[in-house]
Amino acid sequence: MDRVRTGISGLDRVLDGGLPSQTVILVSGGAGTGKTLFGLNFIINGAIKGEKCCYVSLGENKDELLRACDGIESLREIRRYIDKNLAIEHVIMGDNIDLDYFTNIFASYPMVDRLVIDNVNRLLIFAESSRDYRMRLSELVRYLKKRVNCTLLLCETNGKEIDTGNGEAFECDGVLNLSFLEFEERPKRILEIHKLRYSSFEPKIPHEFIIDSKGLRVTETMVL
Repeated sequence: MDRVRTGISGLDRVLDGGLPSQTVILVSGGAGTGKTLFGLNFIINGAIKGEKCCYVSLGENKDELLRACDGIESLREIRRYIDKNLAIEHVIMGDNIDLDYFTNIFASYPMVDRLVIDNVNRLLIFAESSRDYRMRLSELVRYLKKRVNCTLLLCETNGKEIDTGNGEAFECDGVLNLSFLEFEERPKRILEIHKLRYSSFEPKIPHEFIIDSKGLRVTETMVL
């Protein structure tokens, strides 16, 4: 199976070479765990390779995302690819925004190699019910697997939960969960793989997820 490299040092080896192609992967975690930077790194890595990439933000606007990239050396190259083979779409939430809206957007796009939607669970606010959200999410995931080589759905969660409780983890092909671990009075960001179809991996092993001024990286050894 073809693999899509994340570009995060250490992580692709942990992931058996990268994320499987033709998949939709959930990247979940609480506030501040690094989901947005993870998504931006994934998109930039594809753009550098000449792939067609799109980052859809339901929260921060384009300027705010670029400002976040400016603070990290490995992400600063994003400006070279903006409006070339990398697009950032800021969607302002409103009554007319739902999962059908996104399906219609992507139907008008050419085939995309990499896509990030940040944060998909915001769409739950505008669903008629949790059942309606789950059904439409399932439809969106099936659609994306046909149109995009690899998609990341970023999802805000509470505590140690891996999704919102509305089926995001079940619908996606993989789940990477980011969280904090209290370690000697100093919290560490950790990454755990809860699910990854078509891959050999060690489930729920906490690996340190490091974000600093140079870039993002994941340790291959388990954090005790």
